[in-house]
Amino acid sequence: MTAFYDAVVVGGGPGGSTVATALARAGRSVLVLERERFPRFHVGESMLPFSLPILDRLGVHEKVRAAGFQKKYGAFFWNEDNGTTRPVVFAEARDPNHPMAYQVKRAEFDDLLLRHSVSSGAEVREETSVEDVLFEGGRAVGVRARRSGAAVPEEIRTKVVVDASGQGAFLSRKLGLRKFDPKLKRAALFAHYEGIRWPAGSQPGDILLPIDKGVWYWIIPFSDGTCSVGGVFDPDVVRFESGSGLEARYDATLARSARVLSLLEGARRVSKVHGISDYSANSSRVAGDGWVLVGDAAAFLDPVFSSGVFLAMATGERAAQAIDRALSRHGRVDGADFRRYTRQANRLWARFRRYVYAFYDPIFFEAFCTPQPPEAIRAAVVTTLAGGVERVSPAMWFWTELLFLGVTVDRTMRRLTGKPLPQPG
Repeated sequence: MTAFYDAVVVGGGPGGSTVATALARAGRSVLVLERERFPRFHVGESMLPFSLPILDRLGVHEKVRAAGFQKKYGAFFWNEDNGTTRPVVFAEARDPNHPMAYQVKRAEFDDLLLRHSVSSGAEVREETSVEDVLFEGGRAVGVRARRSGAAVPEEIRTKVVVDASGQGAFLSRKLGLRKFDPKLKRAALFAHYEGIRWPAGSQPGDILLPIDKGVWYWIIPFSDGTCSVGGVFDPDVVRFESGSGLEARYDATLARSARVLSLLEGARRVSKVHGISDYSANSSRVAGDGWVLVGDAAAFLDPVFSSGVFLAMATGERAAQAIDRALSRHGRVDGADFRRYTRQANRLWARFRRYVYAFYDPIFFEAFCTPQPPEAIRAAVVTTLAGGVERVSPAMWFWTELLFLGVTVDRTMRRLTGKPLPQPG
């Protein structure tokens, strides 16, 4: 007998578990298919404050608090090119009601969210790979999935397939919707350390972000005393010795920054080195008849502003709302039912994408690290970096536009006067 569900969710990360929990709490039958066994390692450990209201609405925030994750109150950027710094304090945003977030080991955090989906009424099958999404007449109607060790796959029918498969982007790739962003061609190498001594001048618990010689680095502290340490770079600019392995390339990346080496002095690496590349991508469509993309499966920008988990949960929650409304209205889920979701999701990605592009602009980054920026502009920037991109007030829009206008004017004047552009860190 073929199983049937209101929704089948491909992937059990934050986006998938958000969809599953929200729909299950609304009384819908939901199946999550996850190819791995949780807990499992995953990068993307730094959260944004505007994720916390989503945790509240999912009914999982108390479990997150009880887990004792490291509290994060902001970020600290070093521009090693000119010696300036930019502390970002979330409490100084235009909306001071979101002063903190968490630094989380994703193995623990994602597992907690997925178990909460189960306790909310969703069914979860781990170590189960989706081999195909089934379409009839242009509509997604189910999936073909295989449990680990099973001789034959199982066909599962559903009213909607939710692709929350992360950067694997299973359905997006199947439909030919995935396209990489040439402006954000980057690679990253990262590992976990213990014994890092926190530097003076930065709030314990904040993410540290030195930028030096074509690489920006992250140091993310966890509540158990370990830290995630990574470096992000353009592979066409930062070159390594031919034939070198991940560990050698990682060591060479760290060695480009005296600041990072000083922070790691006496520390010990406690994990293997991981690497990813060409990860910034988006999809030309995010929904259709009987299917929808959420989180990284729809778009992933760049890890510099730690937006990945927030955007996965924010789009997951909105996709679940659209699915529930459609099922209540006419018992099926059409592409037209996702029009509002599409507008909302594209707006979220676009507002972050603008800042991500700007981060790699040396003129913007110089302005970003101005020692004493105008208070209103600083507050608008901090609000965006905290995740406050869903509802933008007229005042925030004005000050944001003024910042970008100032960067444009600065660039024009440099060209007219022959003043050299600032060099990236």
